Order: sequence, then structure tokens, then C-alpha cells
Amino acid sequence: MASPAARPKAWKGERNVEPAFSLENVTKRFRRADGSWNEAIAEASLAVRPGESLAVIGPNGAGKTTLLRLLNLTLRPDAGRVRVDGVDPAGLGGRALRRLRARTATVFQQHHLVPSLRVVHNILAGRLSAWPLPLAAFSLIFPREMGCAAEAAAQVGLLNHLWERTDRLSGGEQQRVAIARALAQSPRHILADEPVASVDPSRSDAVIALLRELSDGGRKTLIVNLHDVALALRHFPRIVGLREGRVLFDLPPERIEAELLARLYEGDAVFGGDTLRWLNLVPGLGPAK
Repeated sequence: MASPAARPKAWKGERNVEPAFSLENVTKRFRRADGSWNEAIAEASLAVRPGESLAVIGPNGAGKTTLLRLLNLTLRPDAGRVRVDGVDPAGLGGRALRRLRARTATVFQQHHLVPSLRVVHNILAGRLSAWPLPLAAFSLIFPREMGCAAEAAAQVGLLNHLWERTDRLSGGEQQRVAIARALAQSPRHILADEPVASVDPSRSDAVIALLRELSDGGRKTLIVNLHDVALALRHFPRIVGLREGRVLFDLPPERIEAELLARLYEGDAVFGGDTLRWLNLVPGLGPAK
């Protein structure tokens, strides 16, 4: 039987389609304060087809954020190879690298909005990489590409808030501004790093459902880091479990059992070390034995 992390090299009906993202035996290390090295990602392999939606779950320190930074090309691997749409960025620089990076938009755990600016300006920040510096500065006074901003705002239900100061919005609305900013970039792929971490828990499902709706409707690839296992199981057809920088499993939610999640979260302080008892509370899993 194939290991839980195994994935087919080609997808049915898509044999000639390059993966949106592929990692081949990728390792990324960071130097600790004491001079030792920490392997945030260790010999990880993963392939994601265009338009696919998946969630990455795992305990704190598993390497989830580092994984997304490798995929959006803000980090380079120390070993192995990362490709975006079949393109290896290792030999690219300057404009070619910027164009490849622009295919992917990232929604961060912290919104990284400018609170004192109006919603329209924060949304159009997603276009900055496409504008020369003088035009970007001019847009702070007279916003450019208003059609783009209005379309992105409408997609996330904020068209009526386009001219409001961003700091007057609720936390959930600010998260939607951040999503609209990503959409304004016109990306092929969307990455989201714990996008519900600073949102009221009652709004978490709505934010993830919005991301799924936008990615499915626009046929965009979507990869979301989540710490909430139940949320991931409810909304995603593919779940990747990451532990200590390694892919522990890569499965559809119906094949993920409590015992497998217990291995993933074993000793995680968030659950008081008693992972099995916590898993009993996750809907759809049933009691862990």
C-alpha cells in the first residue's frame, strides 16, 4: 500500500498539465541564535495541480509558514527544487522573477493593511508591483484602476465600503479587504497563512468559504494553512499534514482518522499534550481509540 504522503505524478485527464506548484525533496534551514541549524522544511515533496484547493495542517513550528514562503518565492530552498507552473525560479532574476512571483498572491495571518488609508487604497496595493513608482505614489491621491478595485471589493462583499477608512471596519471586514487586495493582483494562485487567526471564531467558516468560492469560481489554485482541523476537514477536499518540516500525510478528509491526527499533533502544547482527548471533540472523526 502506498504511504499516506504519496501522490500520483499525473492527474486523470491532465497528463500534459504542469503542476501549479511542485516541491521535489525540498529542505530549508534557518540558523538559531546559538549557531545551530533548524530544518524548517525537511526533504518535502508535494505537487498541486492548477485550480486545486488544499489545506495544510500541523502543530506550531511544523513549517507551514515556511512552506508558503517557498511557494510564493520569497524564500529559496537550501536543497531540492521548487517550481511554479513548471518554471524553476533558480535561474531567474529581475523582471522575470517578479513576473513569476506575481502569479501568486498571499493572504497573511496579519492583514498588513494601512489602517489610516481608505479601503480602495489598500485594495489597490495589490497592483503596486505592476505600476512604476511615480504612478503608485499618484494613486494615493487619485486611485488608478478603479474598475479593478471595485470588482475586487464586490467579490468580497465590500463595494459599499470602498471609500471608508480601513480602521473603521470590523476584523472580519479587514480580512476581506486583505483578500480583495490579493484578488486585485489578478493571480493564478492564492496562498493564505492562517487567514482566520485574527477573526472572530464565529466568522471563520465564512472567511474560508469565501476563499473557496473565489478560488473555485476563478479556477485559481488555493493553499491555506490552518490550525483548526475541523475547519480544514469541512472545507477542503485534500489535506496535507506537516510535522517537523516533513509531509506526514496527504489525503482526502474522509481517509483521515483520529489516530493519524494524534501522530501529527502528538505533544502539541496547544492541546495540553492530550491530543487524543482533544480529537474526540473534532466533528466527523468519532472517538479516538
